[in-house]
Amino acid sequence: MNEVRAEPLAAFLSEQVGSAVTVGELQRISSVGNAREPWLFRASWDGGDERCVMLVKAEAGQLETTLGPEFSTIAALDGSGVPVPPARWLDEAGAAFGSAFFVTAWVPGTADTRVLRKPEGDTAIAAVARQLAVAAARLHAQDPARFGHLTPTSPETAASDQLDHWEELFRRQRLEPHPGLVYALRWLRERLPRAARVSVVHGDLRFGNLLYDGDRLTALVDWEMVHLGDPVEDLGWVYRSLWSPARSLPFEEFLAVYAEEAGRPVDREHLRWYEVFNEVKHSVISLTGTRSFADRATTSLRHADRSATVPPFVRRILELIMQAPSC
Repeated sequence: MNEVRAEPLAAFLSEQVGSAVTVGELQRISSVGNAREPWLFRASWDGGDERCVMLVKAEAGQLETTLGPEFSTIAALDGSGVPVPPARWLDEAGAAFGSAFFVTAWVPGTADTRVLRKPEGDTAIAAVARQLAVAAARLHAQDPARFGHLTPTSPETAASDQLDHWEELFRRQRLEPHPGLVYALRWLRERLPRAARVSVVHGDLRFGNLLYDGDRLTALVDWEMVHLGDPVEDLGWVYRSLWSPARSLPFEEFLAVYAEEAGRPVDREHLRWYEVFNEVKHSVISLTGTRSFADRATTSLRHADRSATVPPFVRRILELIMQAPSC
């Protein structure tokens, strides 16, 4: 497989660079992600030599996304103070070897989340979590006008735009009624918040989608759900129980670091709406994976029982709703 991909990749890069490119050391990177297949390689040409990462669009699975918005966002963030891998080349049509992909420069670090389960916490992870809060605030401070490749929204419609999107996916992808999710969607619809501002939203901001080297955050990765929206959406996702760094840095401390960098506090009931929303969102992602397997759009067994993750998400939804003052 490595040799099969190396030759067309070298031909594609040669066209982009304008001189002959040699591709070496091509190897698959171990990843828990489902939307992209990461490959490490070295590209060499007259006057250039760089370690790179190629991210190949995976077969159908839990997300319906294209590579263009992700690549363009990374490129637009270069030099912004938001840590991202430098964008290099995009083959959105899949002309090189039949699958769409893009290439970034290699960035040192690991995405390993096992350290989050240490019962005593970890000082390095606490430091990375604080840096993540700063990076999130800087991302949300970017001028949305610079991201014309993303669908526009407004403070009045940011929440409803996202809710419409994920509710439509839910109704299309579900294989059974899921009354708990139907109730949650109705609860959200009746309490739509107004965003204080529109920002670039990562959409999957969390440990597992960042690279860190010791106690240093080196890059935010996996931008496949990026969009313009309410910045509080990211804050309602980053500490979900599946990937929370709370043992190393409590959520309140994370929010305090974010608020200091952003120059504004985070309203907790506004945040609660997005915490509920994000449990619904992840439920729909899981249902989409199961639908892909049921429809034989993917052979990955990782998707075969993804719907089994939904009941815990619904329980969390109900906990959040019952804790709400207006419940």
